[in-house]
Amino acid sequence: MSGVMMDPGAGLLPGRRFPAAGGRAAAARIAVLARHQAVLLARDPGPMIGYTVMGLLLMTATRPLYAIVAPIVPGAGSGIDQAAAGMAVMFSLFSLKVGAAHLLNERTWRTRDRLRASPAGPVEVLAGKALPILAAIVAQQAVLFGVGAAAFGLHPRAGWLPLAACAVAWSACVLLLGFGASTLARSPAQLSAAGDIFALLTTVIGGALVPVALLPGWLRAIAPASPGYWALSAYHAALAGSFAQLGRPLEMLAVFASIGAVLTALIAAA
Repeated sequence: MSGVMMDPGAGLLPGRRFPAAGGRAAAARIAVLARHQAVLLARDPGPMIGYTVMGLLLMTATRPLYAIVAPIVPGAGSGIDQAAAGMAVMFSLFSLKVGAAHLLNERTWRTRDRLRASPAGPVEVLAGKALPILAAIVAQQAVLFGVGAAAFGLHPRAGWLPLAACAVAWSACVLLLGFGASTLARSPAQLSAAGDIFALLTTVIGGALVPVALLPGWLRAIAPASPGYWALSAYHAALAGSFAQLGRPLEMLAVFASIGAVLTALIAAA
Protein backbone atom coordinates (compact mmCIF):
# COMPACT_ATOMS: atom_id res chain seq x y z
CA MET A 1 0.00 0.00 0.00
CA SER A 2 1.53 3.34 -1.01
CA GLY A 3 1.33 6.04 1.67
CA VAL A 4 -0.07 9.48 1.00
CA MET A 5 0.89 12.50 3.07
CA MET A 6 -1.97 13.64 5.26
CA ASP A 7 -3.00 17.15 6.18
CA PRO A 8 -4.75 16.59 9.55
CA GLY A 9 -8.29 17.85 9.40
CA ALA A 10 -8.02 18.67 5.68
CA GLY A 11 -7.80 15.31 3.92
CA LEU A 12 -5.16 14.11 1.49
CA LEU A 13 -2.48 16.34 0.07
CA PRO A 14 -2.45 15.32 -3.59
CA GLY A 15 0.88 14.53 -5.16
CA ARG A 16 2.79 13.99 -1.89
CA ARG A 17 3.52 10.29 -1.85
CA PHE A 18 6.11 8.54 0.22
CA PRO A 19 8.94 6.75 -1.63
CA ALA A 20 8.41 3.02 -1.20
CA ALA A 21 11.73 1.62 0.01
CA GLY A 22 15.51 2.02 0.26
CA GLY A 23 18.02 4.01 2.30
CA ARG A 24 17.64 7.18 0.29
CA ALA A 25 13.90 6.66 0.30
CA ALA A 26 13.91 6.77 4.12
CA ALA A 27 15.52 10.21 4.01
CA ALA A 28 13.01 11.27 1.37
CA ARG A 29 10.10 10.11 3.52
CA ILE A 30 11.45 12.04 6.49
CA ALA A 31 11.80 15.10 4.26
CA VAL A 32 8.16 14.80 3.14
CA LEU A 33 6.97 14.53 6.72
CA ALA A 34 9.22 17.41 7.83
CA ARG A 35 7.91 19.67 5.07
CA HIS A 36 4.35 18.90 6.07
CA GLN A 37 5.10 19.51 9.76
CA ALA A 38 6.75 22.82 8.83
CA VAL A 39 3.55 23.80 7.01
CA LEU A 40 1.49 23.02 10.11
CA LEU A 41 3.80 25.17 12.26
CA ALA A 42 3.69 28.00 9.74
CA ARG A 43 -0.11 27.95 9.73
CA ASP A 44 -0.23 28.51 13.49
CA PRO A 45 2.91 30.44 14.53
CA GLY A 46 1.16 32.29 17.34
CA PRO A 47 2.34 30.20 20.32
CA MET A 48 6.03 30.27 19.35
CA ILE A 49 5.92 33.97 18.52
CA GLY A 50 4.12 34.74 21.77
CA TYR A 51 6.57 32.78 23.93
CA THR A 52 9.52 34.46 22.20
CA VAL A 53 8.10 37.97 22.66
CA MET A 54 7.30 37.28 26.32
CA GLY A 55 10.83 36.01 26.82
CA LEU A 56 12.29 39.18 25.32
CA LEU A 57 10.10 41.41 27.48
CA LEU A 58 10.95 39.58 30.69
CA MET A 59 14.64 39.46 29.79
CA THR A 60 14.61 43.23 29.40
CA ALA A 61 12.66 43.78 32.62
CA THR A 62 14.63 41.39 34.85
CA ARG A 63 18.15 42.27 33.65
CA PRO A 64 18.59 45.19 36.12
CA LEU A 65 17.42 43.02 39.02
CA TYR A 66 19.79 40.19 38.11
CA ALA A 67 22.61 42.72 37.78
CA ILE A 68 22.07 43.65 41.44
CA VAL A 69 22.12 40.05 42.71
CA ALA A 70 24.85 38.81 40.33
CA PRO A 71 27.74 39.54 42.74
CA ILE A 72 26.28 37.23 45.39
CA VAL A 73 25.40 34.37 43.02
CA PRO A 74 28.46 32.22 42.23
CA GLY A 75 28.94 31.50 38.54
CA ALA A 76 25.85 33.41 37.41
CA GLY A 77 27.78 35.97 35.37
CA SER A 78 26.36 39.40 34.61
CA GLY A 79 22.76 40.51 34.81
CA ILE A 80 22.16 39.91 31.11
CA ASP A 81 23.79 36.45 31.35
CA GLN A 82 21.31 35.41 34.04
CA ALA A 83 18.32 37.10 32.39
CA ALA A 84 18.95 35.64 28.94
CA ALA A 85 19.67 32.14 30.24
CA GLY A 86 16.67 32.18 32.59
CA MET A 87 14.21 33.33 29.93
CA ALA A 88 15.64 30.91 27.37
CA VAL A 89 15.00 28.03 29.76
CA MET A 90 11.60 29.26 30.92
CA PHE A 91 9.99 29.90 27.57
CA SER A 92 11.48 26.90 25.82
CA LEU A 93 9.70 24.87 28.51
CA PHE A 94 6.44 26.54 27.62
CA SER A 95 7.24 25.76 23.97
CA LEU A 96 7.37 22.11 25.04
CA LYS A 97 3.60 22.13 24.71
CA VAL A 98 3.87 22.99 21.03
CA GLY A 99 5.76 19.81 20.19
CA ALA A 100 3.55 17.72 22.43
CA ALA A 101 0.37 19.19 20.94
CA HIS A 102 1.41 18.41 17.38
CA LEU A 103 1.99 14.77 18.27
CA LEU A 104 -1.23 14.60 20.28
CA ASN A 105 -3.09 15.99 17.27
CA GLU A 106 -2.19 12.87 15.30
CA ARG A 107 -4.36 10.95 17.77
CA THR A 108 -7.19 13.43 18.18
CA TRP A 109 -7.42 14.08 14.42
CA ARG A 110 -7.24 10.29 13.84
CA THR A 111 -4.47 10.64 11.28
CA ARG A 112 -1.89 8.56 13.15
CA ASP A 113 -3.25 5.27 11.80
CA ARG A 114 -2.95 6.57 8.25
CA LEU A 115 0.66 7.53 8.83
CA ARG A 116 1.35 4.11 10.34
CA ALA A 117 -0.18 2.45 7.28
CA SER A 118 2.28 4.27 5.02
CA PRO A 119 5.78 3.01 4.15
CA ALA A 120 7.23 5.46 6.71
CA GLY A 121 8.36 3.65 9.85
CA PRO A 122 7.73 4.93 13.38
CA VAL A 123 11.22 6.41 13.71
CA GLU A 124 10.84 8.18 10.37
CA VAL A 125 7.46 9.61 11.37
CA LEU A 126 8.83 10.91 14.66
CA ALA A 127 11.95 12.31 12.99
CA GLY A 128 9.89 14.06 10.35
CA LYS A 129 7.66 15.70 12.92
CA ALA A 130 10.54 16.49 15.30
CA LEU A 131 12.95 18.31 12.98
CA PRO A 132 10.81 21.42 12.24
CA ILE A 133 9.74 21.72 15.88
CA LEU A 134 13.37 21.40 17.00
CA ALA A 135 14.33 24.12 14.51
CA ALA A 136 11.58 26.38 15.90
CA ILE A 137 12.75 25.97 19.51
CA VAL A 138 16.40 26.53 18.55
CA ALA A 139 15.33 29.66 16.65
CA GLN A 140 13.57 30.91 19.78
CA GLN A 141 16.82 30.48 21.74
CA ALA A 142 18.78 32.22 18.98
CA VAL A 143 16.47 35.24 19.06
CA LEU A 144 16.75 35.62 22.83
CA PHE A 145 20.54 35.38 22.92
CA GLY A 146 20.88 37.42 19.73
CA VAL A 147 18.86 40.30 21.15
CA GLY A 148 20.78 39.98 24.41
CA ALA A 149 24.03 40.38 22.47
CA ALA A 150 22.86 43.22 20.23
CA ALA A 151 20.97 45.25 22.84
CA PHE A 152 22.68 44.46 26.14
CA GLY A 153 26.21 43.36 25.31
CA LEU A 154 25.85 39.65 26.09
CA HIS A 155 29.09 37.86 25.20
CA PRO A 156 29.66 34.19 26.06
CA ARG A 157 33.03 33.73 27.72
CA ALA A 158 33.36 30.16 26.45
CA GLY A 159 32.47 31.24 22.90
CA TRP A 160 29.41 31.27 20.69
CA LEU A 161 29.85 27.70 19.48
CA PRO A 162 29.56 26.16 22.98
CA LEU A 163 26.53 28.38 23.63
CA ALA A 164 24.95 27.16 20.39
CA ALA A 165 25.67 23.56 21.40
CA CYS A 166 23.91 24.18 24.73
CA ALA A 167 20.90 25.65 22.92
CA VAL A 168 20.62 22.66 20.57
CA ALA A 169 21.08 20.13 23.41
CA TRP A 170 18.48 21.84 25.60
CA SER A 171 16.04 22.26 22.71
CA ALA A 172 16.35 18.55 21.87
CA CYS A 173 15.76 17.68 25.52
CA VAL A 174 12.65 19.89 25.63
CA LEU A 175 11.36 18.38 22.39
CA LEU A 176 11.76 14.79 23.57
CA LEU A 177 10.17 15.56 26.94
CA GLY A 178 7.28 17.19 25.09
CA PHE A 179 6.84 14.21 22.80
CA GLY A 180 6.91 11.96 25.85
CA ALA A 181 4.25 14.11 27.53
CA SER A 182 1.99 13.62 24.55
CA THR A 183 1.83 9.89 25.35
CA LEU A 184 0.36 10.68 28.79
CA ALA A 185 -2.15 13.38 27.83
CA ARG A 186 -5.59 12.41 26.56
CA SER A 187 -6.85 15.81 25.43
CA PRO A 188 -5.46 19.22 24.42
CA ALA A 189 -6.88 20.80 27.59
CA GLN A 190 -5.21 18.19 29.76
CA LEU A 191 -1.92 18.68 27.93
CA SER A 192 -2.12 22.47 28.27
CA ALA A 193 -2.77 22.39 32.01
CA ALA A 194 -0.13 19.77 32.74
CA GLY A 195 2.37 21.51 30.45
CA ASP A 196 1.95 24.88 32.18
CA ILE A 197 2.36 23.33 35.63
CA PHE A 198 5.43 21.34 34.57
CA ALA A 199 7.00 24.37 32.88
CA LEU A 200 6.47 26.63 35.89
CA LEU A 201 7.70 24.03 38.39
CA THR A 202 10.79 23.29 36.32
CA THR A 203 11.46 26.99 35.84
CA VAL A 204 11.19 27.84 39.54
CA ILE A 205 13.01 24.79 40.91
CA GLY A 206 15.71 25.03 38.24
CA GLY A 207 16.52 28.64 39.16
CA ALA A 208 15.43 30.32 35.94
CA LEU A 209 13.41 32.99 37.79
CA VAL A 210 15.26 33.16 41.11
CA PRO A 211 18.87 31.91 41.20
CA VAL A 212 19.18 28.57 42.94
CA ALA A 213 21.56 30.07 45.53
CA LEU A 214 18.76 32.38 46.70
CA LEU A 215 16.01 29.73 46.89
CA PRO A 216 14.82 28.28 50.22
CA GLY A 217 16.94 25.37 51.43
CA TRP A 218 14.42 22.67 50.59
CA LEU A 219 14.08 23.95 47.02
CA ARG A 220 17.86 24.07 46.61
CA ALA A 221 17.99 20.44 47.69
CA ILE A 222 15.63 19.25 44.95
CA ALA A 223 16.85 21.64 42.23
CA PRO A 224 19.05 19.02 40.49
CA ALA A 225 15.90 16.96 39.84
CA SER A 226 14.80 19.64 37.38
CA PRO A 227 16.07 19.53 33.79
CA GLY A 228 15.95 23.32 33.87
CA TYR A 229 18.65 23.30 36.56
CA TRP A 230 21.06 21.51 34.23
CA ALA A 231 20.09 23.68 31.28
CA LEU A 232 20.92 26.78 33.32
CA SER A 233 24.17 25.19 34.48
CA ALA A 234 25.11 24.58 30.85
CA TYR A 235 24.20 28.11 29.84
CA HIS A 236 26.08 29.62 32.78
CA ALA A 237 29.16 27.57 31.85
CA ALA A 238 29.00 28.84 28.27
CA LEU A 239 28.22 32.44 29.22
CA ALA A 240 30.34 33.00 32.32
CA GLY A 241 32.45 29.88 32.77
CA SER A 242 34.60 27.67 30.58
CA PHE A 243 34.23 24.92 28.01
CA ALA A 244 35.44 22.35 30.55
CA GLN A 245 32.44 23.08 32.80
CA LEU A 246 29.94 22.01 30.13
CA GLY A 247 30.49 18.26 30.51
CA ARG A 248 28.32 17.45 33.53
CA PRO A 249 25.32 19.65 32.58
CA LEU A 250 25.22 18.26 29.03
CA GLU A 251 25.42 14.71 30.36
CA MET A 252 22.44 15.33 32.61
CA LEU A 253 20.47 16.90 29.77
CA ALA A 254 21.15 13.72 27.81
CA VAL A 255 19.68 11.70 30.70
CA PHE A 256 16.47 13.74 30.69
CA ALA A 257 16.31 13.57 26.90
CA SER A 258 16.61 9.78 27.14
CA ILE A 259 13.65 9.70 29.52
CA GLY A 260 11.63 11.63 26.97
CA ALA A 261 12.83 9.32 24.20
CA VAL A 262 11.72 6.23 26.13
CA LEU A 263 8.26 7.71 26.66
CA THR A 264 8.16 8.73 23.00
CA ALA A 265 8.95 5.17 21.99
CA LEU A 266 5.67 4.16 23.61
CA ILE A 267 3.94 6.13 20.85
CA ALA A 268 5.42 3.90 18.19
CA ALA A 269 4.61 0.75 20.17
CA ALA A 270 1.03 1.77 21.00
